[in-house]
Amino acid sequence: METMENFWLSVLFFLITLAAAAGGSFLAVKIKMPAGTMLGAMIGVAIFNIFSGKGFFPEELRTVVQVFSGAMIGSKVSKKDVVELKYIIVPTIILLLFMTLMNVSLGLIIYKVGSLDIATALFASSPGGLSDMALLSEELGANSTYVTLLQLIRVITIFSFMPAIVKRVISKKNRKQAKEIHEQIEQEHAQSKQEAMESHKELSRKQQMLRFLGTMLAAFAGGLLFHFLGVTAGAMLGSMLATALYNILSGKGYFASNMRSYTQIGSGAFLGMKIDMASILGLTSLIVPALIMVAGVLFFALMTALIMHKLTKLDFSVCLMASTPGGIQEMSLLSEELGADTPKIAVMQTARLVFVIALFPTMIELIANSLG
Repeated sequence: METMENFWLSVLFFLITLAAAAGGSFLAVKIKMPAGTMLGAMIGVAIFNIFSGKGFFPEELRTVVQVFSGAMIGSKVSKKDVVELKYIIVPTIILLLFMTLMNVSLGLIIYKVGSLDIATALFASSPGGLSDMALLSEELGANSTYVTLLQLIRVITIFSFMPAIVKRVISKKNRKQAKEIHEQIEQEHAQSKQEAMESHKELSRKQQMLRFLGTMLAAFAGGLLFHFLGVTAGAMLGSMLATALYNILSGKGYFASNMRSYTQIGSGAFLGMKIDMASILGLTSLIVPALIMVAGVLFFALMTALIMHKLTKLDFSVCLMASTPGGIQEMSLLSEELGADTPKIAVMQTARLVFVIALFPTMIELIANSLG
């Protein structure tokens, strides 16, 4: 009986959490907040969880949200995109080199100026996933709580400031170029939408549903396979690859437009659950490290994007979004709202995350041991 009561309470708090996410998202969109659908959901859930402590978002649903996010991105990948991927190799190498430089530089500065040990400082400034970095830091003896809080600040900073920074930096640098870039992006998206409409306009509602189900079947097959194999960011990565392959081979990839907002709200709800009263109270001892990391992340993102753009001539908005360490799912969804080239950004963000998870723990351990 007690187990059933706990179950229904969990269901109730989950529904209230979703309502808080939807409400926050609605208000953020109403006031035209940048990336409002996701950021509003995150803030709404955070407020509810901080004041009630009853926020609930099942960990299993994170996988589902990631699968849908991967499907949304993968369904946009065509044969033409595959041909263009060869131009991402050099930008990706530049990205990985500067992300490594960022991690070491910020980690050492936080270690010297702040009160954190070197392992905690390096993990906190790593451009990897929040939960991944927290788990890895625990294994190497770092303070996983501080790592989680600082990583959370990084994510919040990115979603609070990056949309406005993207627009302002491009405008200040060259208004004419900004207009051309914007028009080019709009034209590409309009063409993509037109092609999608032509592809699906003669389809009945039943046929559209069948194509969507086929796409999601491929997405869940790839996402769950990678997830259970333990691949880094497996649910989203596997879903994206499987959906892209399905669309490239069949040309029948289709993602229902109304699912985009639901996916963003789900992602924001999960992020909002990372914020509670304990997190807020713990921030007082992390003010200096947090300021260093916020300034450092924004500086390195802009510097990396500028250098990448100059050396490769890749679209500046793509360079900036790819250089921002905000997570594959989150940055891909954010790029969708800002009209950037999401498939390219997703591939580069994936390369960054895999690189960080595979190599940074060993690098951090070596640096920590050398500094005693």
